Amino acid sequence: MPRKGNTALVAKFLDELWNKRNLDAIDQFTVEDYVVHIPQGDLLGREALKSAAESYFGIFSLIHLSVVDQTSQDSQVVTRIQWDTALELTDQRLHQEIERTILARGVSIDRIDNGRIAESWNMLDWLYYGFNLQELSRNPDFVQILLALSPCDHGRCPLGQHCVNNNYCQADVGHG
Repeated sequence: MPRKGNTALVAKFLDELWNKRNLDAIDQFTVEDYVVHIPQGDLLGREALKSAAESYFGIFSLIHLSVVDQTSQDSQVVTRIQWDTALELTDQRLHQEIERTILARGVSIDRIDNGRIAESWNMLDWLYYGFNLQELSRNPDFVQILLALSPCDHGRCPLGQHCVNNNYCQADVGHG
């Protein structure tokens, strides 16, 4: 596939999966043994990514991914990404739901094989993301839990937390 086609393929996949919440895009745009490399560990296969995406969809009331810039060479595509996410939180003091928007930036490198995404390396600026999360809370007790999608190792979470669905770990990021 020409380089321009590779960048379009990755952009379409990201839009379908994250902006349209279309889990079928994973089967449509990736190879069967697709691997996603993230700092917390590897997501092996399509089902692992589907599970991770479903977790994000359950946590965030809004996920909008913007492609800031893309370039490609041979079978690899590098994409600079901006995530706009929102959490619906209950303010105990005001007894109402509040939606808090959280910005994150990242880079994805995707390897294309025969017109499908075979492997991805994803890195979000978690320090910047965490700063935004804390800044939005203004109260360390306001935001308690964020799912850190980290593959578990036979029930032993690398983050020292408990497993969710025997696949991913839940980590506390609040101070409460």
